[in-house]
Amino acid sequence: MATRKLNQSIFRLVVGLVVLTATMILINVWTSTSKHAQNQLNSDLEVAQNVFEQVLESRENVLYNSASVLTADFGFKQAVASGDIPTINSALYNHGGRITADLMALVSLGGSNITSVPDILPTETPFPYSKIIQNALLNGGAASLLVIDKKLYQVMMLTIDAPTPIAVAVIGFEIDHGWAQQLKDVTQLDTTIQVQADGANNLTISTLPSEILEVALSEQGQTLSWLSLTLFNDAPFVSRQFLLADEGNLKVIITLSNDVHRLFADFNALQLNILFIALLAIILALCFAALFSRKVAKPLVALADIAQRISTGDYNKTIVAHSNSTEVKNLAQALESMQSNIRKREEKISYQAQHDILTGLNNRYNMEALLCAKFKENKPFQVLGINVFGFRSINDVFGYHNGDICLQVLANRILEHGGLGARLAGGELLWVPDEHLSPEQVVQFVNSLEQPIDTGDSSIMAKLSIGMLNCPYDAANAEELFRRVNIALDETNLSDQPILAYQPEFEHRYLRRLSIIAELKTALQEQQDELSLFYQPKLDLKTGRVTKVEALIRWNNAILGFVSPDDFISVAEQAGFIGKITDWVINQAIKDAVTLRNAGIEMSIAINLSAKDVMDQSLLPHLSLLMETSQLSSKALSFEMTESDLVQEPVKAIQQLQAFRDRGFEIAIDDFGTGYSSMAYLKHLPVTTLKVDKSFVLSLDSQQGDQKIVQTVIELAHSFGLNVVAEGIESQATLLLLKKWGCEFAQGYYMCKPIPFDDLITWQNTHQLTNWFEQDA
Repeated sequence: MATRKLNQSIFRLVVGLVVLTATMILINVWTSTSKHAQNQLNSDLEVAQNVFEQVLESRENVLYNSASVLTADFGFKQAVASGDIPTINSALYNHGGRITADLMALVSLGGSNITSVPDILPTETPFPYSKIIQNALLNGGAASLLVIDKKLYQVMMLTIDAPTPIAVAVIGFEIDHGWAQQLKDVTQLDTTIQVQADGANNLTISTLPSEILEVALSEQGQTLSWLSLTLFNDAPFVSRQFLLADEGNLKVIITLSNDVHRLFADFNALQLNILFIALLAIILALCFAALFSRKVAKPLVALADIAQRISTGDYNKTIVAHSNSTEVKNLAQALESMQSNIRKREEKISYQAQHDILTGLNNRYNMEALLCAKFKENKPFQVLGINVFGFRSINDVFGYHNGDICLQVLANRILEHGGLGARLAGGELLWVPDEHLSPEQVVQFVNSLEQPIDTGDSSIMAKLSIGMLNCPYDAANAEELFRRVNIALDETNLSDQPILAYQPEFEHRYLRRLSIIAELKTALQEQQDELSLFYQPKLDLKTGRVTKVEALIRWNNAILGFVSPDDFISVAEQAGFIGKITDWVINQAIKDAVTLRNAGIEMSIAINLSAKDVMDQSLLPHLSLLMETSQLSSKALSFEMTESDLVQEPVKAIQQLQAFRDRGFEIAIDDFGTGYSSMAYLKHLPVTTLKVDKSFVLSLDSQQGDQKIVQTVIELAHSFGLNVVAEGIESQATLLLLKKWGCEFAQGYYMCKPIPFDDLITWQNTHQLTNWFEQDA
C-alpha cells in the first residue's frame, strides 16, 4: 500500500473536507431550488389551467344568457315561425352586438342553415355538426367548441319553442390569437390551442412564435433539470396539455407553456454566488492547509529522524521537541522514555545473550567469542572442562530446584577462582584460569568445588570429572577446543579417572566410537547380515547335560572389522539405540529357538538386557506377541542383566522384572559380586538365578580367597532360593569344586567357547553323552 507524507495527508484532508462541504452545499441548493422551481411551475400551470377553464365557463354563461333572451323574445319567435328572414337577421344582429358575439345563426330542426350573422353559414346548407343539433333538440340546448370556416368558436345552442321547438338559435364567440394573448397577460403563460379533426391538426392558435412552437409542444410533461438548463440549454419551455373538448371526430387540445429561463433567472444568480463563495473557501483552505500541515509535520519529521537514530542503536542524545503542541511534546517524552527503556533492555538482552541465565556464567556462544580473542593473543592458556557426574540423577533425586541451586553454587565457586567461566550445557561447565595450574592445584580446585552443597532442604555431594587442555597445543581454535574438551570428559567417564589431560589418542578412540555409531546404525537398518548370535553352553552340574545357552551378539563390519561387544554395546547405550540391538537379538534368538525345537533339542536361550531395555514398558508385550506367534513357551527364553544397571531406578526395575517373572521367564543377575551387591537389595529382586562373575572363577582352583567368595555367594543364593551360574570355567578342577559346593550351572571355555548357531547344534549332538566330570575337555 502506497504511503504519503503527513503534511500531504493533512493538506488533502482539509482541502477535501472543504471541497466536499462546498459541493454538498451546491448540490443541496441545486436540488432544493430545482424542486422548488418544479413545484412553482406545476402550480403556475395548474392555476393557468383553472383560469382558462373559468374564462371559458364565464363566456359560456354569457352565451347562454344571451341565447335565452333571444329565444324568449316573442317577436323573434314570430319572425322565425313566419320565416321572416330580414327580421330574423335584424334580431340576430342586435342581440349579437349587445354581447359582441362573433357568430349568430338560426338552424332548422332538420339541421339546415336558415341564416347567419355574419353570413358564414350558407343558407339552405346542412349545419356542419348535425349531432350537436340533435343533442340540442333532445336536451333543449347544447354548448360546444366548433370549427366553422376555419375558425374556432365557443358556441351555445338553444331551441326556439313556440311552444314546441321550431328552430335552433346558435350564438358563439371566436377563440383567436387575441383571446389567447389576453389569457397570457393574465396567467403569464403562453397558450396554444390545437384543433384536430379526424386525427389531423386542422387549426392551431398560439401566443408562441412559430419558430419555437414545435419545441414548446415537444416539451410537455418535461421534468426540470438544472444540468440541462445550465449547461445544455435544451429545455427553454415546460408545457402542460389538457383536453378541452372531444366532440366525436373533433378534439380541442390546450397546451400551456412556461418560459423556464425566466423562472430560473434568480436561481442561476444564486448558484453563481454560491459557486464563487465555494471557490473562495477552497482557495483559503488550500493556503491554511499548507501552513497547518507544514507546522504539524515539521516536528513530527524531526521526531521520526530521532526514532530512526534510535533504531540504529544510538541512545545517548537528548530528545527536544520544537513545538507548542501538547501532543508533539508528549510524543517527544514518549520517545525519550522509549530510548531509555530500549537502552536498558538492550543491555539486559545483551547480557542474557552472552550469559547463562541460571548461573551467570558465560554461555557457549559468548565463551566462543572470548576464546577466539584469547587465541588471537597467541599466548598459551589452560582450559578445564567440568562435568557434574550424574547430574540427571541429582535432578531426579533432589528435584530440579535443588539441581539448579547446585549449579549456581558451583558457578559461584568457579568465579571465586577468577578467570573465565562458562556453562556449556546441562551439568557441563568450562573454566579458563588466569594462570596455569599444576596438577596439585587442579586437585585442590576440584576439591574446593566438591565441597558439600547445602540447598536448605538437603546436602548434595557433587562428584566432578575434569578434562584439561593446554592451548594452543591441544586445540588451535574455539570449535576444536569445545570438541576436544568433550572428548576428554567422555574419556574420564569411560576410564573412571576423574581428572584427565587431553591426549591425541583420546580423539582416535572418540572417532572410532563415532564410526561405530554410524556403521552400527547402517548394520541395524540395511546390513543385518553383519550381525550374528554366538551361543555359549551352560552345563547343568546335577545332570551333566547342557540345557541352557547364553546368546552373545557378534559384529563383523566391512570397514571396522570385528568390533567387540564391550565396545559397541556401550556406544549404543550412550547413543540411545540399544533398544534396536535388543530387538534384533530377540528376533534372532526366537528364530534360533524355533529351529532348536524343530530339531528336537530342548534348550533355553539367555538374552542379555540393558537397564534401558528393562525400563521399556513396550518390550514385554512385544516379546509376548513374538513368542505366541512362534508358539514358544516362556521356558525357551530367559534374561540376564547386571546389578549395576538395576540399582539406578530400583523401584521401577523391580516392577518391570516382576512383570517378566509373571509371564514365566527366568531372570538372572549377571556379574554378581562386582557392583552394588546388597542383601537388602537382593531379597526384593524377583530373580531366579545369580551369575558369579568370572573374575572370581578363573583361578578358583588355586586361590583360596576366591573359593571363600564363591562358596559364600552360592550359600547366599541358596538361602534366597536362587540358582547359581558360575562363568569363566577353564579347568576340570574348578568344575568339580563348583559341583561339590552345589552350584547349579557352569559356563566357560572348559566346556565350550561361544560358537555360531549352526556349530551349536553340531556341538550339542556331539557332546550329548560327554561326562565332563571324568575327562578333560
